[in-house]
Amino acid sequence: MLRQTLVGLRVQHEKKRRRRWIVAVVVLVALVWGLNYFMVSRPIAAALAADQRTAGFAFTAHLRFFLDPTTLTLDLGRVQAADTSDVFRALAAAANALVDASWGLPGTVALSRGGVPVYTIAGDDLRQRAHDLPLSRRPAQVLGAMVQALRGPDGKPLGPETTVESAARRWVTGHP
Repeated sequence: MLRQTLVGLRVQHEKKRRRRWIVAVVVLVALVWGLNYFMVSRPIAAALAADQRTAGFAFTAHLRFFLDPTTLTLDLGRVQAADTSDVFRALAAAANALVDASWGLPGTVALSRGGVPVYTIAGDDLRQRAHDLPLSRRPAQVLGAMVQALRGPDGKPLGPETTVESAARRWVTGHP
């Protein structure tokens, strides 16, 4: 009888321990998701909705692996814009939103479509081009400089023949 009681207590203890672990994991996942949403996704969504030219785009934005603060991933979702080259205006708006929210930009920004990496750009390059775009009298020139700062997913430069339109088409479609 004493043995059955001890076994029963051990089983109850194991169940409580298992429940605590499950609760801890759920709380941790919710915390990571919440940080990504409030620090990254929400400011970007608000910035895109504020401008008529960028309202047709939607990004799923999160830190790489949802934890790595050195890389921001912007996955292009919805594309309902008349001019696909406005995707880079949307990128600039997203970058400015993060800078304005005091979070800044990490060292690398990965641009993807459907979870597939298409481009990368250094955070400092994007910050500078995004800052210059609203102030410029020649936005096409700033957009061209932004495209020249892009790298392929392997980190190699795109090449001088890449235009704003061809880079936008590649990002929007997900392939060249």
